[in-house]
Amino acid sequence: MAQKVPGGRVVAIDLSESMLRVARSALADRYSNIEFRHGDITRNLGIPKSCDVVFSVATLHWVGKHAVAFANIADAIKPGGRFLADCGGKGNISSIYEAVQSVLGPSEADGLFHFEDVSSTEKRLVAAGFKVNEVCLVSEPAEFDSPETFRSFIATMILGAHLAEVDSGEKNALLSRIIDRLPGMVVDYVRLRIDAVKL
Repeated sequence: MAQKVPGGRVVAIDLSESMLRVARSALADRYSNIEFRHGDITRNLGIPKSCDVVFSVATLHWVGKHAVAFANIADAIKPGGRFLADCGGKGNISSIYEAVQSVLGPSEADGLFHFEDVSSTEKRLVAAGFKVNEVCLVSEPAEFDSPETFRSFIATMILGAHLAEVDSGEKNALLSRIIDRLPGMVVDYVRLRIDAVKL
């Protein structure tokens, strides 16, 4: 993004200090127009009405308070500016979570993700002061050819928090039981896409 707007400024915000460190080390020497900030989108971002565009990828499904997040994002955008987002939506990785529930039962990690639907998202955007261009759910299944790669991906990227609660000696057996219940080597991603304009 910084490359696309050489005469502009990009403000990169993340709640994780470690993610910011990684981003700084990868990008700070290459682009002088990026500012890295520690921030939480469920709190005021401290950049009122200064952004032409707010762009978010794979973030909102980690946030439980979408209405609050949208209000804070709206506050950061100039009138007429855009909010573009892509995150996990309703139905995302549902076959995996059904398998997890059948093997592990309820877990504290179940509340980590917030996969929202179109209608609720549209209402929250309008309440935050946006005109909705489009909110949609898009099915994007990811297929794997290698059982080892699939197993590793499920263990780390999807079930890391769930398996963290499990005794290390039981992890492999539980992971096998979960994978055996899946319909195939597919991660059933459903993306929630947002395109809205600040009024």
